[in-house]
Amino acid sequence: MKQLSVRLCLRYVLLLLLCFTSCVDDVDFDRLDQVILAPRFDLDLLFFSVNYTSLSNEEIVNSQIILRDTTQLNFLDDEVTQENLVEIAISYRATNTFNHSITNRAAFLNQNGDVEYEITFPVSGSSDGTPVVTEFTEVVETQDLESIRNSIQLANEVIISAGTLPQSGDLNLQSKAIYSLEFTDL
Repeated sequence: MKQLSVRLCLRYVLLLLLCFTSCVDDVDFDRLDQVILAPRFDLDLLFFSVNYTSLSNEEIVNSQIILRDTTQLNFLDDEVTQENLVEIAISYRATNTFNHSITNRAAFLNQNGDVEYEITFPVSGSSDGTPVVTEFTEVVETQDLESIRNSIQLANEVIISAGTLPQSGDLNLQSKAIYSLEFTDL
């Protein structure tokens, strides 16, 4: 029985060795410097839900209620990401049953709390309480990437006009970042 298992193991090792050596013939290792790896990563940033009942407890400033949620951008704290970031897409999906539109503002903040980059878009309201979905994506490319690299936090603000507070409904907001890296010096 022992001899059978040893023979079987030897056959598997020989088969694996044959597979690995046969694949190497067509590989040109002299062109390794021309290889570009371009991975993309999806990262959930923010999940935000608010019910109309919670709005009455909020402070009204300049005729607006501003609901703010801040999240750390830990993925930007990595040296490999900093050096190889080539694009980032910030996507939002808002489901709103409030009876009027809302403004969403996303501010990328540096370590001093200063705004490095800002995204603002409207979230459509519902006329009859049925969910209205608003999807928004902003792609940040080369010219603005330095602002994103300098950011350590994302402060998201939902801005509601306090003149007519919703009497019913909910708002659910989700966001994610899809960031692309490019490695050329392998």
